[in-house]
Order: sequence, then structure tokens, then C-alpha cells
Amino acid sequence: MKKLITLIFVFFLVNNLQAQYRDGADFKLGLTAHPTIGWIRSDVNSINSDGVKLGFSYGVLGDFLFRESYAFSTALKLTTINGKTESTEGATTNKQTYKLQYIEIPAKLKLLTGDDKEVRFYGEFGLGNAFNVRAKADVKSNNSANTAEGLDIYKRTSFYRGSIIIGGGAEIATSGKTRILAGLTFDNGFTDIQKGDGALKSSYLGINLGVFF
Repeated sequence: MKKLITLIFVFFLVNNLQAQYRDGADFKLGLTAHPTIGWIRSDVNSINSDGVKLGFSYGVLGDFLFRESYAFSTALKLTTINGKTESTEGATTNKQTYKLQYIEIPAKLKLLTGDDKEVRFYGEFGLGNAFNVRAKADVKSNNSANTAEGLDIYKRTSFYRGSIIIGGGAEIATSGKTRILAGLTFDNGFTDIQKGDGALKSSYLGINLGVFF
């Protein structure tokens, strides 16, 4: 049901904004490549977050400006969200490192300050839609039988990851229509990253760097 509601929301939002774009809205296309700082939390008492881990994100950005200071912002990115957990089962303690890779297609409302020639500040809020393409895990344990590296956990990983996105930053004019993007994004996952196994949810902080042409 959550997936259906999400797809309906994205469909109508994109449809509406495309209609406005055909009526004369502006469009900006850009590229991004930036690090992410990820972590994993759990609703299960025996599983705890075990710190943060670096990842990376890169891809194409697109802003549909349907007013001078309002835009529908989306992207097509390949994003790695890594994180660590610690779990206990009796006398056994396992430390897991997750390495998850997604294709991300966010749907965000972006609000910008006035049309300044040099710098425009922005804030954004929206829905993250990510589709898993690779999932691996390393396990360190006080029980040598449980220790492993590079485990393929794709079949145990949920295909869809939904999240709430909030962020902000600045667009800095350089030459012509080129603008440099710099900012921060908090992407808070609300769906289980595994198929009913431990209610694990991933989040990350993106240190956004990009350029609009």
C-alpha cells in the first residue's frame, strides 16, 4: 500500500509540473558528485547502530521552475548508503557493515530566494525514492563461524527504499548560465531495508556539490 501511494503521489506531481513546464516554466539541468555519511538504526532492542560510514553519490540533477522562486527538483543518481550495526544473540556479538547501492529518483519542492545574479539560497523538502541495485555486508563476530566479508545480501534486501528529504544550500553564479551548487541534505529512510528482517532503516547526510548548466 505504501508503494502504491508513493507511486500515485509521484505520478500526479510530475504530471502537474510537466504541464506547468509546457506553459512556459524554466528548466535547469546539472551534474552532481558528492560524499554521503550514512548510518542504520533498528526498531529491535537487540540491534543497535554502530556508528557512521562514508558513501558516495553521483548523477544528473533537474529543476523545473514553475515560478521565479519555486521549483520541482528531481535527479537520477547512483547512491551508496553504508552503515554499521551491532547485534547480540546470547553470548554471540556480531558487527555488521552494510554496503547498499541504489538508483535514486527524488521528488522535492525547492524554494529559492530572489533572482540575485550572484547567489541564490534555497531550501527543499520532499520524498526520496530509491531502488536497490546492489547489497553486500561484512560481518565480524566473537564467534568465528559467523565472520564473513563481502556477503551478497541482495535477495534479503528490500527493492524499494522510501525516505523524507530536507535540505538547504546555495547556488552561486559563475559565468553565463552556469551555477555552482553547494549544500546539505538529510535523507531519513522510513522503510525497512531488509525483507522483514530486523526492521532496519537507513539514513544519510549528503554534502551536496554540483553544477547547473
